[in-house]
Parts: sequence; structure tokens; C-alpha cells
Amino acid sequence: MSVLRIFLAFIALGLILALGLKIYDYASSSEEKHQTTLSSFTELSELEKLRESGGSKFETSFLSGKNLVINFFASWCDPCKREIIEIQKIHARDYRTAEASFYLDERSVLFVGINSGETDEVRAQQLISETGASYLILYGDDGTLLEEVGAVGLPFTVFVNSDGVIVGKYLKAMTADDVYNRLEKYFGP
Repeated sequence: MSVLRIFLAFIALGLILALGLKIYDYASSSEEKHQTTLSSFTELSELEKLRESGGSKFETSFLSGKNLVINFFASWCDPCKREIIEIQKIHARDYRTAEASFYLDERSVLFVGINSGETDEVRAQQLISETGASYLILYGDDGTLLEEVGAVGLPFTVFVNSDGVIVGKYLKAMTADDVYNRLEKYFGP
């Protein structure tokens, strides 16, 4: 009887390890293995539907030729709020100022927040007001654009190089240091 228990324990341990490796592989693949090549990220049809906070249509040509960090968020997502605050630290050059200046100025990195799957845009705008986010925030994605870039949840961040290629994806809230690590990886010297 004890040999059977030991055998079953080893099988269970093997399954747990296999599942863990599968989850790790998915996390890695969402960042490195599944680089998405588009004719241009700015040509995604759903991007054309986005609006700026005043309600005016967003001109996608503004994104062309820039390295982009695009963070999808919703007001009901608590981790999204924490991540917006972390991104704002970099955008405002309040954290690791020299590195922020390098990426924002020399590497032309642009932070973009896209409110996605939101049922109450007023709440989303209140979230932006509460967090003090001063980088580009866009509204109006019903979740279609989020799916189009391969997201499986929120917060979700994609890194797009100046050629319009998605070079990295990240699912979960990042700290400012996490963002810097990916800026270095995708847009570094």
C-alpha cells in the first residue's frame, strides 16, 4: 500500500512540475517566443476607433516611428491602477531620472494607456485623474484591440518597436523596475 502511495505521489509531483513548466513557458512565450509581426501596429483597424480624453478621434500617425509601451487597463482592475502609477513615475522622470530621460528622449519611447473592456468610461477617466497619469491615454476599446494583440487578461502591456513590430508582451502589473528591465531589453543600447 505504501509503495502505491509513493508511486502516486511521484506521478502527482511530475504532473505539478509539468504544469509549472507549461505555465512558465506560456509566460516566456508571451514575451519572447511569440513576437507578432504586423504590417504596422498603427494600421490595426481597432486603433482607429480610439479617442482621446476630450472625445476627439485619435490620430494613429502620431505613433509611427516611435518605440511604444502600450498598457491596457480598466478602472475595475486594481493591479492596473498600481501599474499606471509605476509607469507615471518613469514618464514624469520621478524615478531613475537619467534612465527615464535616455529612453524617453534618446530612444523616443512613448507610453500609451488604452482603456479596454470598460463599461464606464467616466470611472476610467477618474482613475487616470486619481493616478495623475500624464502620458497619452486613449479610450474606446471594447476589448477587440486587446484580443488582437494577444492579451489574455489585464493589465496587459505590449512593447512595440519603431518598425511597428510587437517585440514583447507582459501579463500582470509591473513595477517601475520591471518596466525599466523591459525598456533595456527591447529598446536599450
